[in-house]
Amino acid sequence: MLVSAGMSSENAASHKVSEASEAEPLRIVLLGRTGTGRSSSGNTILGRSAFWVTASPCSVTARCERQFGTVHGRSIAVIDTPGFLHTRLSPEEVMAEVGQSIALSSPGPHAFLVTLQLGKFTQEERDALQWIKATFGPGATRFTTVLFTWGDQLRGKSIRDFLGESEELSQFVSSCRGGCHVFDNSGQDETAAALQQVAQLLEKVNDTVASNGGGCYSNEMFKEAERAIREAQERILGERGHKVETPKAAATNPEVQRPETGRKRREEEERREEEEARKRAERLFWCELLTAVGKGAAEGAGILGKDDKGKGKAVRKAKVVERAAALAASPLSVTSAAKAVGGAVREGSKVLYKHRKTFLKTPH
Repeated sequence: MLVSAGMSSENAASHKVSEASEAEPLRIVLLGRTGTGRSSSGNTILGRSAFWVTASPCSVTARCERQFGTVHGRSIAVIDTPGFLHTRLSPEEVMAEVGQSIALSSPGPHAFLVTLQLGKFTQEERDALQWIKATFGPGATRFTTVLFTWGDQLRGKSIRDFLGESEELSQFVSSCRGGCHVFDNSGQDETAAALQQVAQLLEKVNDTVASNGGGCYSNEMFKEAERAIREAQERILGERGHKVETPKAAATNPEVQRPETGRKRREEEERREEEEARKRAERLFWCELLTAVGKGAAEGAGILGKDDKGKGKAVRKAKVVERAAALAASPLSVTSAAKAVGGAVREGSKVLYKHRKTFLKTPH
């Protein structure tokens, strides 16, 4: 595994870079999770503020961008890309846009620099590495160097010791032909230290290019990776009859929804149906309760009698009118009022007991 420790001096590194072929620019693509310092690393390599960098809770880079420069006498093209876990772009949109980096570096990049911020190796970092391997295919590791940013966070610890603390991260770095390098890109000034870390990185990139026979990651390799992703999706979704599209088509087709979008829509529909059912149950409850309370009050006051049930409708109506008139003509007494209230409570309690399960449910 290649590490930064024990590197040659700035002059030796610069000399080796200068001896590289000048037939074409060295093409470098920056990859990584959003917020890991891809754009800052591009600025450090070029020695100027070529890419937009700002402190923000949201992802800044939304489109692939290419910048040129001459470093230690070598022409270099650096392509910055949107980060994985982008705050404004969907995974499909990020994948489609990152794919443009291959076209911008035509006939293909000589090197991928995968930026990782020194610190805890979280699930987000794991997902980012898996995403890169899936997007560009296993052959991309031949052209890959892991670039650790925020090098000052090591605080005297060697990068070898840092990698020794995570077997998973160490294995990923070992799988990359370019090994790893450490950048402290907190400043863009051309200090001796800043120049030296860039020279050392370019020396590693040149070594990687040489080990690949001067070749580069090609568009055919990217298409093969896309095809592998599509075939894997077809195997998973084929039985369901889903149509699988390329990342670019999925990003531009408004009818193709992200899985989480479909899930949220189903959840919203379920909540809406539950809300409508709850409202219907409430309306039914109040209708039954008011009817029962009125009936109970009428029975308690003697307007409705239990012996009226066996009589015809016309007879019952006449009896009710007669009793109501008699009650209205008589003075209101505490006893009659208590009977009316008691009847209302009795019949209302029956309705409450009937609907107890509906209104005792724990809200989700």
